[in-house]
Amino acid sequence: MAEKKTDKKAVKEAKTISKLPLDEQLKAKREELLIAQQGLGSTLQNPHRIKALKREIARILTQINATKGDK
Repeated sequence: MAEKKTDKKAVKEAKTISKLPLDEQLKAKREELLIAQQGLGSTLQNPHRIKALKREIARILTQINATKGDK
């Protein structure tokens, strides 16, 4: 099977963002999604990034909801 290549910049960014509180992570990802959806003009640089951002937002929301359920 083919191994997935990871973008070193994305991994580093994920590590720095993961140190932030979940609310701030969610805000940052939503802003990034908005920018990605708007694209630079009418073309997207990486259309797969939108799908990945939506998944990351869903993961953060799941973590937020799980911590609310524990209280």
